[in-house]
Amino acid sequence: MSDSIGLRWLGVAGVELTVGDEVLAIDPYFTRFPLWRLWPGRVRPNAALTEAHLPHCDAVLVSHPHFDHLMDVPDVLRHTGALALGSDHTCRLLLASGIPPVRVRRITAGERLTLGRFDVEVLPAQHITLAGRPMVAGPLPEELRLPLRALDYRMDCCFSFLIRANGRRLLYWACERPGPAPEADLLFAGAFRGPEGYRPLLEQVRPQTVMPVHWDDFFRPLSQPLRPTLLPLQRRLPLLRRLDLDEMRRAIEQAAPGVTVLVPKMFREYEVV
Repeated sequence: MSDSIGLRWLGVAGVELTVGDEVLAIDPYFTRFPLWRLWPGRVRPNAALTEAHLPHCDAVLVSHPHFDHLMDVPDVLRHTGALALGSDHTCRLLLASGIPPVRVRRITAGERLTLGRFDVEVLPAQHITLAGRPMVAGPLPEELRLPLRALDYRMDCCFSFLIRANGRRLLYWACERPGPAPEADLLFAGAFRGPEGYRPLLEQVRPQTVMPVHWDDFFRPLSQPLRPTLLPLQRRLPLLRRLDLDEMRRAIEQAAPGVTVLVPKMFREYEVV
């Protein structure tokens, strides 16, 4: 058996990990409907894109049930036969999408999971806020009719994941807070923190490699070149600017000298040795 772990960034917050012939995916999302569809009408997942870009999968971890993390998961389960694991809202939305209960598993913070050759610790996380307020959170609508509206994907809670495989520790950090965080060899971290925001997290995790995720504009279709997402200029003001990838890389390198910063190419295969 190979001692390496295969790795692909799927765009947005999506990550695919492979050990041998076993595949674990986290938050896969490919549909990328335009921003104006966020409010009016209903949004339909693009099953063809999902099958093309994630053809095989054994299990899917869902950090939280916003559309850009969950919307394409039902189609992943349909064409791969995978098991999905997530919060209560995640499970209810999957069941409302027609997924059989046997393919859905509710998880809670503190659980330890064995998913084939992947051992997973479920960690509590606090989703990023906008102007100090939670984003698309609260009870699910009473009626969940397909296709769902984008804002039907309401969050109840959020998880980070510590994944152990082939003697390596990989931390998928979906949390606004910088900790408490465990040590890991590879850190997947969202791009939603300022230059100093990485320092306390990196001091705890002490990774060899950092891979930024969720840095691209997820309202831009896959048929167009990637561009960085918009970020608030200040935490409590709704003024936006596009993320500067070079600034993000420098911030991480300054916070943790000697760390390798891998800004991934979408769908390119990497190895965690």
